[in-house]
Amino acid sequence: KIFSTTAKNISLHSFFSRRTGRLVPTARFCLAFCFGLGLVQMPTWGQAEKHYRVNRDDLIASYSIVCRLDPTSQTVTGSQRVTWHNRTRFPTDHLLFHLYLNAFQNDRSTFAREGNFELDWDVSGPVPESYRGSILVTSLKIHAPSDRLGNRIVDYYFVQPDDSNQDDQTVMRIDLEHLVRPGQKIEIEMEFRSKLPRGIARTGWSEDYFFVAQWFPKIGVLEDGGWNCHQYHRNTEYYADFGSYDVTLRVPSAYVIGATGNLVTTTRLDQETEYQFSAGFVHDFAWTASPRFGHFQRVFEHKQLPPVNVKLLLLPEHKRYMDRYFTAAFRTLRYYGEWFGPYPYRTLTIVDPAFRSRTGGMEYPMLVTGGVFFLAPERVLSPESVTVHEVGHQWWYGMVANNEFEEAWLDEGINSWAETRVLSHTYAPSLYSRRFFGVLPITSNLERPFPFEGLSVLRRAGKLDSMTTTSWQTRNQLSYRVNSYSKPELVMRTLENFMGKELFLQAMHAYFQRYAFHHPNTTQFKETLNEVSGSNWDWFFDQTFDSAGVTDYAISNLQSTIIPRLKKSADNAHPTTEETIYFSEVVVERNGNIRLPVSVLIVFEDGTQLREYWDGQAPWQRFAYERPARLQMAQVDPDNLILIDVNPANNSRKYPGSDFSLAATKWAGLWMFWFQNLIETLGLFS
Repeated sequence: KIFSTTAKNISLHSFFSRRTGRLVPTARFCLAFCFGLGLVQMPTWGQAEKHYRVNRDDLIASYSIVCRLDPTSQTVTGSQRVTWHNRTRFPTDHLLFHLYLNAFQNDRSTFAREGNFELDWDVSGPVPESYRGSILVTSLKIHAPSDRLGNRIVDYYFVQPDDSNQDDQTVMRIDLEHLVRPGQKIEIEMEFRSKLPRGIARTGWSEDYFFVAQWFPKIGVLEDGGWNCHQYHRNTEYYADFGSYDVTLRVPSAYVIGATGNLVTTTRLDQETEYQFSAGFVHDFAWTASPRFGHFQRVFEHKQLPPVNVKLLLLPEHKRYMDRYFTAAFRTLRYYGEWFGPYPYRTLTIVDPAFRSRTGGMEYPMLVTGGVFFLAPERVLSPESVTVHEVGHQWWYGMVANNEFEEAWLDEGINSWAETRVLSHTYAPSLYSRRFFGVLPITSNLERPFPFEGLSVLRRAGKLDSMTTTSWQTRNQLSYRVNSYSKPELVMRTLENFMGKELFLQAMHAYFQRYAFHHPNTTQFKETLNEVSGSNWDWFFDQTFDSAGVTDYAISNLQSTIIPRLKKSADNAHPTTEETIYFSEVVVERNGNIRLPVSVLIVFEDGTQLREYWDGQAPWQRFAYERPARLQMAQVDPDNLILIDVNPANNSRKYPGSDFSLAATKWAGLWMFWFQNLIETLGLFS
């Protein structure tokens, strides 16, 4: 009991020398003794090293941070030591750091200029003080690669590598006195003060709720081509190297806290509590705090996968959704683990975000935010869909960590495909639903098939950019979302249909295993799929990944006319009779510029069915027949393989009535749904 109580109140940060950052001798003995007795937990490294080809010596950017939250001023004051390892083939004479919160310090930053900043607070005029955010570096020291050089107090300045906007201060440059050569390490010590904005763009506060993300100076990624450290753009997320994090957070004792990593120690102070978290093989650190959180835990167990301690920080008004949160998270851990590889960390924290905090539906290593309305019918799959998606990002972004500034489709698109796979395996299709006044849900009995979630936006914006357009250079926010989420998901599902579901899953498993804890790109994705499938799919990639084209196949003409023909008897002894023969014609058009092979189903009135195949290269294709039965209907892509067809309503036609489509009943049902909603809404005012 004595040792247990003592261990729970140990602050590892107090064991470190503030001058050298190393353990003091007495602390080394005490910690070794406590670790040996199992009283203090060390971070879990072995699970990642056990299941994946990783080594802690390969980590590039590691952080030791100590900070304090002041809820009254909405500030985080802290200090950090960054250990950075140059693993490229080239030396560097400078460092670049992201200061993301500076995007919110004025209305002239690149983030603000790229969008209508006024929409973030629903009023016109300058940025309100509560929405302003910033990171101010107050002290900066460099410990050079050679110990003989000692510490150097250095200065920094801001650069704008993307657009030369002098009002943007989201990238900080530090010039070095000595080169950091390949294989060498450098340590950077700094003190900083972060002003959190009212909830905006995945971070901030709302009343007594704090979600603290992109809150510390974070070093960019040095590649063989130079530093990859973009300014903060409205239509992008993040990119960073893997490392270890040792973070001590001091918050008011009434606050419940959650963070990236494993909780190592808890230290009670007068009115505050210090929490120390440790994480390895991650590339970011985020945390949350609120006195209103309820803290719930369950253990995910699976006979073929390691156990995971799943923590849920739930607001009291959403307590009824606890089971739905846990169920969605457990199903994701199971299926993603079976399909791609096991979750490599000991804990996973799910945060139920505050209403209108603009922090919902976001992913960070070992920590995700969900989101649910006060009224959430089960068949609408909220919070299920967002929970599956964000937990899924632990694989596609968390482990396979592509550059979200430049190739957002590689995590959002692939993860959307995998999310839909989980939902379709474990849930019935969601129902069409709309919210009135931002609160009241009205749900129809019409199902929303999972593969078609993004088809409407693909139809609207599919020609604006390609999937491989640099994310922050897409035409607008709609184009960014289409080419990061909707189009990639539908393209992936189409390729899955063409390749075969089993083979495609094998290829995706191989891609994940090959690039877990690395930074792959689109080229490596294509090469892996070609290699594993044993076929060259470049013809598909060129048209879908690298093109801004769309797909639209249609039955444009359907006719069947009688051809008078005399039928002679076999012995010529009987009179001839007239035989009824129909000349039937079906014309299929390719209205889009993506050329994919497609099948056509032809059905005659006597029940005969024919399958025709067309390579889709020409603008149109005619099929003609002379048969004793009249043509009844024709359908292009009857097996629904091409999910990127932007107008499935014109895929079928029935004879006669050249304007009658089999899809008409679907559109009629949707019209009735909206009409019913209108009547019900008007009834609210009666």
